[in-house]
Amino acid sequence: MPQSQRLSSVIPFAAIGRPACPKCKAQMMLVSIEPARARGIDLHTFECAVCNHVLKTLAAFEDPMKSKDLGRWLQGDLHSPK
Repeated sequence: MPQSQRLSSVIPFAAIGRPACPKCKAQMMLVSIEPARARGIDLHTFECAVCNHVLKTLAAFEDPMKSKDLGRWLQGDLHSPK
């Protein structure tokens, strides 16, 4: 699979909303996630299976390895469920 077609593991797949097609109002499918030029931004490409309309949107994300929660977890602030 080409790199531009590979889904990013930074955002959980279930967390990505599927927009309604602006032309026919059918639910669109996510077809690719690509890194954008700006750091922390991805380009999401959606395609409508009904009318083939393509929608591209920018989505911001936080690097999980640089999040505040990781620092607290490494310091022992987060615990497994009991």
